Amino acid sequence: MSRQFVAGSDPDIFALMYKNVFGAKVKLVSGYPGTNDITLAMERGEVDGLCGISWSTIKSRHADWIREHKINVPVQAALQKDPDPPDVPIATDLAKGAEQTQILKLLLATQVLARPFAAPPGMPADRKAIIRKAFDDTMNDLEFRAKASKLGLDVNPISGSSIDALLKDIYETPKDVVAKVAKAIAE
Repeated sequence: MSRQFVAGSDPDIFALMYKNVFGAKVKLVSGYPGTNDITLAMERGEVDGLCGISWSTIKSRHADWIREHKINVPVQAALQKDPDPPDVPIATDLAKGAEQTQILKLLLATQVLARPFAAPPGMPADRKAIIRKAFDDTMNDLEFRAKASKLGLDVNPISGSSIDALLKDIYETPKDVVAKVAKAIAE
């Protein structure tokens, strides 16, 4: 399968992950400046596929691909399975052993951390609690969720405490596994 993308972008990283961790037969070709250009190239038959495009993007921008069975989604690059599509496993389901699972977990953590909100270190606990509550309240606001749904957008927030736990887990990754992750995303 031939894929074209900008080196270092999600499509690059995920294609290399599948190639180097799972042995997927993928030919990587750099050149397209972004996923919009790659999806157009897919529609024109210039490339066979794209790694690293979110399911919510496919659903909201390319619903015809799903409806008309124009795409095949063999695996989800995620730490938690999206129930839609129902029969598509997550990458960690395909891992062979604890070390491969650790490699995938480190690579796929970016999917959880996709668009984080951050504050400076040393923020007083009361302010941190206020900001987290405001975020959680917004994510659970019925009017906000209705507008997002009307736009075809998924709202899948991750709590601050879940992000803290994931970051702690990432920082505890053994150095030899981090080195293998670096090799996994190298051409």
